[in-house]
Amino acid sequence: MDLTEDKEIQILAAADPELARLLEEHRKLDRQVGALDKMHVRTPAEDLERKRLSKLKLANRDRIVQLVAKHRSAAPR
Repeated sequence: MDLTEDKEIQILAAADPELARLLEEHRKLDRQVGALDKMHVRTPAEDLERKRLSKLKLANRDRIVQLVAKHRSAAPR
């Protein structure tokens, strides 16, 4: 599931500035990792940067999932 394309998450982000910021950061990190992935040959420094960005992206995703779960649990049923 692509978090940045999920309609429910987009609706929640419209009302939650932190979630909106995290989604934008996630998109940015995804673009950066994608650019490094497109390189046929990477230097060791570029490999380390890719790993660092991937870890940030995963941490970002975890926080997004936490916020979405929080919103879902607070929503009236």
